[in-house]
Amino acid sequence: MQVPPLARSGLDRDHATRIADDAVDRALEDPSTRIVAIAGDRAPVRDGRLVRLAHHELPDAVVRVEPHVPLSWLGRLRPLPDGTPGGVVLSLLVAEPFEVEGAEWRSLREVGADLDDADAGVLVQAVALGVWQRESHHSPVDGSAAAFEESGWVRRDGGGGAHFPRTDPAVIVAIHDPADERILLGHNAAWPEGRYSLIAGFVDPGESLEAAVVREVLEETGLRVERPRYLGSQPWPFPRSLMIGFECVAPDPSTIVPDGVEILDVRWFTRDELRAGAVQLPGRTSIASWILDAWLARQPGSAR
Repeated sequence: MQVPPLARSGLDRDHATRIADDAVDRALEDPSTRIVAIAGDRAPVRDGRLVRLAHHELPDAVVRVEPHVPLSWLGRLRPLPDGTPGGVVLSLLVAEPFEVEGAEWRSLREVGADLDDADAGVLVQAVALGVWQRESHHSPVDGSAAAFEESGWVRRDGGGGAHFPRTDPAVIVAIHDPADERILLGHNAAWPEGRYSLIAGFVDPGESLEAAVVREVLEETGLRVERPRYLGSQPWPFPRSLMIGFECVAPDPSTIVPDGVEILDVRWFTRDELRAGAVQLPGRTSIASWILDAWLARQPGSAR
């Protein structure tokens, strides 16, 4: 896997089409259009594939999560070399799962890393858009009701102001010692005993990503780090983050002090310790797992 699991996609978002007032209505006239139903962060999965339903296959009794949340435009799937056709994909927010023959409703966290590129891109986009649609009924400026436009991607308030989906950038950092023989992992207060992962935190307003790396690591571990290097990024719609991966070096690895509030423990681990299962590591859908796998696979001292 060359990119983080939730950064994969086979979708053309086709912004030029989705901004048309009748984009969804016209899509529904095309028999190739498919709909992905979303209940929270879950969708129906059958035989390892995301189930995409034709409009006529939706049950008559399906309950939308909010009556005013429309069918929303996700994009066009590109045709595959094996002959699998493309077509428009829409999302529908539902209040609870409904029966889909042969399928189970699975969460993005559970299956995101196992889906193919096309399904992963559809599901993460549908979940992320759905979070905003469920939580943004009113204008953040004056509190007035805000109606959907542009195929579910814009809300317009009574004063004419446009409001768009929100994304919160957060850095997540692989910290290694000067010899690149050990990596620093932390135990978050909200996690079960024995679970460790990379240090992460949100980017402050007016702050660069690199500055956020240095600040967050110092705040949570007491370490001063240098040479932050970008690794990759992926959406993380729990609820609305964009995780931006970095690695950096701790010149003095002995001065670790957890903040004691968010991070209760920080420890250095060798590759052999992690391979032997010394602690519980993050799930495969996370960018933390992707970064750790890359670190485990490389030779010490080979970091650029």
